[in-house]
Amino acid sequence: MCQHSLQDQIIHALSSDALQLPAFPAVAMKLQQALSSPNAKIADLETLIINDQALSSQILRVANSSFYQGLQRVVSIRKAIIRLGARQVASLALSIAQRSLYVTRSALLGRYMERLWRHAFVSATGCQWLASHCGHKQGADAAYMAGLLHDIGQLVILRVMDDLCAGQNSGDRDLPEALLIEVLESSMHNAQGCVLMRRWNLPEDYFIVARDHHREPCDPNQTLLLIVRLIDQVCAKMGIGLSNDPQIDLAATPEAQVLGVGEIHLAQLEILLEDSMAMADQM
Repeated sequence: MCQHSLQDQIIHALSSDALQLPAFPAVAMKLQQALSSPNAKIADLETLIINDQALSSQILRVANSSFYQGLQRVVSIRKAIIRLGARQVASLALSIAQRSLYVTRSALLGRYMERLWRHAFVSATGCQWLASHCGHKQGADAAYMAGLLHDIGQLVILRVMDDLCAGQNSGDRDLPEALLIEVLESSMHNAQGCVLMRRWNLPEDYFIVARDHHREPCDPNQTLLLIVRLIDQVCAKMGIGLSNDPQIDLAATPEAQVLGVGEIHLAQLEILLEDSMAMADQM
């Protein structure tokens, strides 16, 4: 399979009316609604999670992971909520529900799925923290969701590639990694992210982030977009995801300057993201 042939097939599949887009996990939708409600109760959150056995076990596994080593073992969702806080558990549950979408039949694509998942989770954690520490605490939950989903178009592209390779009995050796990265980093992933946001009927703010997180110039009035873009650059500096540019001067970026994020907060962010990577690998 030549590179041009594969790329043409990907473009055709993405534009096809027959394209099967991943569904937003039902429990994730309910959790997202709970996060956006000022009247969310611990008991309601506990019920949502308990009703999904796989999700419950994952939450307990994370609550008892090495990230919280040294603390007494948690044996119930209620105790996990008490330990981590209701909003943190809701955010983790939302991420775990999304994690189920990052699956593939290909060993090569699976490695990229893992990188995309790690980037998504770390971005979500970083966006939530940044919103809370740069004067936008009320938007921290929205920032978590935006960070988690901003590159969701890349997931769509990988799943299309997985279907194409499976349908043609193509082995991983026939899939050029350089082309794979080129396609994932192209503007196609922004467009597919927008399509998926529309299909999932998510708020317009998330649509804007998916569409514009690589677009120049950036609207300085879009705070959520600025947060996601800055975290994207922190991830790129640390090599979390597909990009790796350790020379980025984060403090000099327009996003950091508009948000008023200085060297101290940026250093704290890098430490937070390192810890988040360890947690992402345990999900």
